[in-house]
Amino acid sequence: MALVYKEEYKNIAKIGGKEIHFKPWNTKNEKEFLIAVESDEDITDSMLYELLVKPCIKEQDIVLDEYEQKLLMIEMRKKSIGSTFPLSYKCSNCKNLNEIEVELDDIIKYNEPKYDEVTVEDITISFGVPRTEKLIKRLDEVDTKVEKTFYNFLIHINYIIIDGVKEDTFSFEELKDYIESLPTSIFDEFYEKYSAMSPNLRFELDQYCMFCNEKNQINLEGIPNFLWA
Repeated sequence: MALVYKEEYKNIAKIGGKEIHFKPWNTKNEKEFLIAVESDEDITDSMLYELLVKPCIKEQDIVLDEYEQKLLMIEMRKKSIGSTFPLSYKCSNCKNLNEIEVELDDIIKYNEPKYDEVTVEDITISFGVPRTEKLIKRLDEVDTKVEKTFYNFLIHINYIIIDGVKEDTFSFEELKDYIESLPTSIFDEFYEKYSAMSPNLRFELDQYCMFCNEKNQINLEGIPNFLWA
């Protein structure tokens, strides 16, 4: 008799209007993640998605932006490890150490995107979710925060209308060169409107100290440790 564990995609996550079927992480997924951590690599959001999320979803060709990937990662974490995680923090008032168990749903603050066309002078840019996974992976090509922010702007451009002509067959490099050639005043106006319609995902918690009842606002930055704690 062959030893085969039957994996089933029984769980469903509804994110950004998409329905995603997934299974919890298995031992192999977790082992590969731990090996990556042991190798002293700087584990990026994209690497974490490739190691722990993508192998566990049924719809392998689905395209998720970086926020949707994180939200899906959290849903998988709930089914794989649990919906709570331990948190220790020092009260800002009395300095006592609080040790609590936190529900993941209590720390997620997410505003969905409202992408649309934006026109500045005689140029119209249509913003939307990245069209391919390859575009999203472009974010791994840059190291600085400035370049990452700029690339994130680029991958959300679906098409450009210049003097009434729609352009949507450009390469990423062509798009990058074109946007970099825009006058700063025009780019800044595009970026301001793009930022206003972009999604926003934060991990934060308001918690009252168990010793003095002071309200503490706790921010969890970067790739949250609670995903695998």
